[in-house]
Amino acid sequence: MRTRRSITAVVLALSVVAPASFTATAAVADAVESGDAVWIGSRAGHGYAGTAIFPIHGETPADPSAPGEPDLWAYCIEHDVSALTGLSGVVSDRAGYLGSNRFTDPAVQARVQWTLTHSYPAVDLLELEAAAGITALSRDDAIEATQYAIWNFTDLWSDPSTPWAWETPNSEAVYHYLVEGALAGAGPTPTAPQAVSVSVAGPATAPIAGSLAGPFVVTTDQPSARVFTDPAYPLTDATGSAVDADAVVDGQELYIDLRGVADSGSTTLTAVVDGTAATGLVVSVPTVPGETPTSASHAQSIILVGASDATTSASAVMTWAAAASPTIGTTLTDAADGDRMLPSTGGALVDRIAYTGLTPGTAYTVSGALIRKSDASATGITGSTTFTPTAAEGTVEVAFTVPAGYAGQTLVAFEYLFLGATTDGAPIATHADLGDADQTVSIMAAPVVGAPETVAGTSAGATRLAATGGALPIGLSSAALLAVLAGAALMAVRRQDSV
Repeated sequence: MRTRRSITAVVLALSVVAPASFTATAAVADAVESGDAVWIGSRAGHGYAGTAIFPIHGETPADPSAPGEPDLWAYCIEHDVSALTGLSGVVSDRAGYLGSNRFTDPAVQARVQWTLTHSYPAVDLLELEAAAGITALSRDDAIEATQYAIWNFTDLWSDPSTPWAWETPNSEAVYHYLVEGALAGAGPTPTAPQAVSVSVAGPATAPIAGSLAGPFVVTTDQPSARVFTDPAYPLTDATGSAVDADAVVDGQELYIDLRGVADSGSTTLTAVVDGTAATGLVVSVPTVPGETPTSASHAQSIILVGASDATTSASAVMTWAAAASPTIGTTLTDAADGDRMLPSTGGALVDRIAYTGLTPGTAYTVSGALIRKSDASATGITGSTTFTPTAAEGTVEVAFTVPAGYAGQTLVAFEYLFLGATTDGAPIATHADLGDADQTVSIMAAPVVGAPETVAGTSAGATRLAATGGALPIGLSSAALLAVLAGAALMAVRRQDSV
């Protein structure tokens, strides 16, 4: 469906299957450029008989009897050639003009261009009547004055006092304003048709839901463009800050804010600027529908003009994939030596959380709690970290401080991932498994006062043995002494028996 007053539109499509492509599809049919065909509607109801303006459509209407609002308008630039309507003509620049009257003169072309851009419909009626110094200007009077002014240059080339068959004094007043203004303002060189362009370039990679999708770059030769999306999504800069969508300048990068969006979808981003480059292009009309007009055989040549509210637009269709479901996995260790054992007096733990499926540039918060493995009860020991990932996958750390009082217990870390800088709402990913050894640490039992010293790496309760050269234990020394004395007495008895 055509958009009213949208003269040039280029539609681009973003392919999710081939993420690096953001390629142009067919141009929208209301793009009017040199070489295009346009349909010329009936002049009935668009001015006085003989000087009425031509409604121009970028496509042949499905129902020519009810064509709807035209995209452009056109005035005749060949007074002595019969006009035909209800058929297609061919658009060209001035070099493609098929006629032989004074419009072939560059100076005349300049004056006609000045007239077009300073008259109705390029200028609204209130502005035109103010410029001409009159009041109560009607649309038909404005059209008649403009057509007579153009013919004055293309076919008559007389001074502005030349009488025409004015319908009203207002028509004559506007005619004199236009002719005198064109003679004074156009100058000796041709005034080129107005340059109006705008385009939209999309990102090199396909976006996913939950991200800032972009950048989209708007290029235009106008001071600014108005940009919107349909369906509507917020527009931001690269940091996620809102931009003024009604004042986007040439080269500005835009992002579509899909943060908080989880499902796949699409939207059309459109950039619009005021004016149209079609004003001043020539339409050659065949004498027989479907035939090619030639210099020897053609109906009236007409010249295009955009209305005061004419715009030029470019659009980009963006499609995105659903966001991957975030996942987290954790590894809890002693912050001091990296094992999974803390002294009985407590210490510092660090939980390294590996994540997947996150959106780069979006803030997340991970919050953890230490749980007793014995009965799954909460210890009240918690920690949290807010971070903004630069990639969908990575790691982040949460620190815990275990005070005294947990000796002999086994603790398990439960972690919860939240979207945003707070823990409001439901977590988007959870890792809470009492049986996961990677989430588990043990606190040493408190030593028992007076108990035999245990040796690391031996079975519980084993006593320490004497080392070579060391002092003997008291019990062992007494037994040895008694053994020596008994041995000496026995030897003495044996000596006596032998005498």
